[in-house]
Amino acid sequence: MQLAAAHRSLAAHVIEQAVRDVRNPNGAPTDRASARTFLSGSPMLSYWCEIAELDLNSVIDHARTLMAGCDAGRRRGRAGSGEVQWHAQGADRHHPHAAHH
Repeated sequence: MQLAAAHRSLAAHVIEQAVRDVRNPNGAPTDRASARTFLSGSPMLSYWCEIAELDLNSVIDHARTLMAGCDAGRRRGRAGSGEVQWHAQGADRHHPHAAHH
């Protein structure tokens, strides 16, 4: 793997970990809060989006949707539905995708 591709992959994984932290109903509340801050448009999110070659505004929009779903799910007593995955390579790399598992 070329160094640039490895950097993009690492950056995408950093963002994906924040998504997992937000979605994890059994995770530490401090982890969820930190991930929410990060995904809401922090300077570090901007940095990692640049490395991953992702559109910052698209990531923030999708993260807001995910967080709203998680909030609604927690009010109903379960985690939010859907999972957001970011792909650091390929033609669609500038847009996060909602994956249904």
